[in-house]
Amino acid sequence: MGLLRLVLLGLAATGAEGAACDPVDSCPQLSDGLYCPVNDVTEHADINRDVALIKSYLAEDPMNYAMAKEVYTMGNFSSKGAGNMRTLQDLALKDMTVSGKYTNVFYSGALSLYGSISAIWHDYIIACLDNTGMCKDKSDSFRQYVINKALIGVVTGYATYEFGAAVWKGANGETADGQAAYAWDEGAAFYIGNIAPVVGDGITGGAPGNLYSPYEFNWKRDFDYPDGTNTHAEAVKILNYGLINLRGAAYNGDNVKAAELGMYKIFSIAAIRSAIKYADKAYNGGTMEPKYLAEGWAYWRSASGYMSTFNTTTVEMVDAIFDLNQTSIPADAACKVKTLVESLYPQLGITCAMVGKWKDATAGGCLDSVCDDTGNSATLLSGSDAYVDMCKATTTSTTGASDASAGLPGAMPAVGTLAAVTAMICQ
Repeated sequence: MGLLRLVLLGLAATGAEGAACDPVDSCPQLSDGLYCPVNDVTEHADINRDVALIKSYLAEDPMNYAMAKEVYTMGNFSSKGAGNMRTLQDLALKDMTVSGKYTNVFYSGALSLYGSISAIWHDYIIACLDNTGMCKDKSDSFRQYVINKALIGVVTGYATYEFGAAVWKGANGETADGQAAYAWDEGAAFYIGNIAPVVGDGITGGAPGNLYSPYEFNWKRDFDYPDGTNTHAEAVKILNYGLINLRGAAYNGDNVKAAELGMYKIFSIAAIRSAIKYADKAYNGGTMEPKYLAEGWAYWRSASGYMSTFNTTTVEMVDAIFDLNQTSIPADAACKVKTLVESLYPQLGITCAMVGKWKDATAGGCLDSVCDDTGNSATLLSGSDAYVDMCKATTTSTTGASDASAGLPGAMPAVGTLAAVTAMICQ
């Protein structure tokens, strides 16, 4: 792994982070196979390969916390050019106000709710990597779940940062493809990733399980709530709608803002579904399951900051139910979570029908119902399936998590010099 990392850094030093595609009609697609960036954002999407690599180190026996921390703090797959690596730690600690130019409400809400940048994600990740603080002497599975699921939240937050940058740049007349649209493409890249699915076409059927992106997290919750909105598929159309409305003469600021809000709703639905599901799974029939407490905590937190801008008290009550320091979960925890989150729907602009019902809810129990939408006429932006026709190249190829789990770069793009050198090293 050390040799591979040196080679990656050496290659990164010779190139720069991608922007316009060259040739113009050869932009690499993302994992979904539908959204077509108008910029080469391959390196941005590669951050989800770091998420996959960290998970692989934490799946070893014994868990390799040292290597997982190295990837978190130093990076591995996502180059910023000139020998600089993009890292998950940098994303977690990013000040997203950009010197006051604009405010990302996902960030500002979370910052207000949790008190500091590091307290949103970083402090928990480091504590579980180092076996300190709230993770001191906790089980490996608990630490593993906090780290793995928190990283999805880190990438989600950073995607919203790029969406906010695109909105701001567009409003300031930066409507060339390499300007506002570039920021929007970056957000889409962080959200979807560029790992080729090991099964399926990247959007229909069940989640392939090897994408390690916020997109796949949403997809998994879609599977859990089959009668609700298919959020991962709707997200791709919303992202495409935002891109279309950012480009040159077609720029429409109101439509771009609508697309940003649409993504906020997508993230909220996924967080809410997770909170309901994992409150029940953490209770575990009366014997608390710590790893599911951690999973519910992280996935709820992926959008709790945004939701707190509508009702802080309600969000804090859900936060308390997922307090990571508790040693038992009350039997009515899931029922309370469901009641609390449902009270937020009208303010969030989502509906009971969008969220749907958890497929594994106990028959006749409090979770075995969908709330009443009477008086709530909220809608989700339908987006657009008129995808930009600039992606002539095939989606980047990868052998997925199986290679990564062996310490090999299975998540590397199988294109160009980097793939050739990587293949040589791994022989």
